[in-house]
Amino acid sequence: MNMKKYFELSMMNLLERKSIDEITVNELIEEVGSCKGTFYKHYVDKYDLCCKCLKNNVYNQISFDVLNWEEFMIQCLNVFEKYSNVVMHAFDSVDINSTRHFHEQSVTKLLENIIKANGGDATCELNKYSLQFCGVAITDITYKWIKDGRKESKESVLKLLRAVMPQSIYKQVYAI
Repeated sequence: MNMKKYFELSMMNLLERKSIDEITVNELIEEVGSCKGTFYKHYVDKYDLCCKCLKNNVYNQISFDVLNWEEFMIQCLNVFEKYSNVVMHAFDSVDINSTRHFHEQSVTKLLENIIKANGGDATCELNKYSLQFCGVAITDITYKWIKDGRKESKESVLKLLRAVMPQSIYKQVYAI
């Protein structure tokens, strides 16, 4: 097994128990039995490792090619439920390089693609800001659902996610 896999497994293991902001590079290095040079050869920082780890071990189970927003969100909720502690702890940070930020960007990009596929203009300024807001709101609600123990049904979460979507975006996503 290569060092990247060891670091990813270590990150997954640590995220089961604690927040990304509580995890240190030294702790990761110690758990893997490596050195800082090896870590920094592969990763910019712990957030970079966390993002790559989740891309390879969690997000790889989600299809980003779908052009149905609800289908995408159901996939996310199903996978996030399976890895709830890992995702919750990875989303704990609001650092610009965090997995939470990666998810916000992924949701925004998917919504842009759906709008384009429906003949809308995702590049106009109003849509760009609305899409960014939407990505943040959707990620916040998803994080809260995980953190609160996934008590609400996925259908209830989807209703809430639809409700926070600005009308201009909603109409373009659902081609109304």
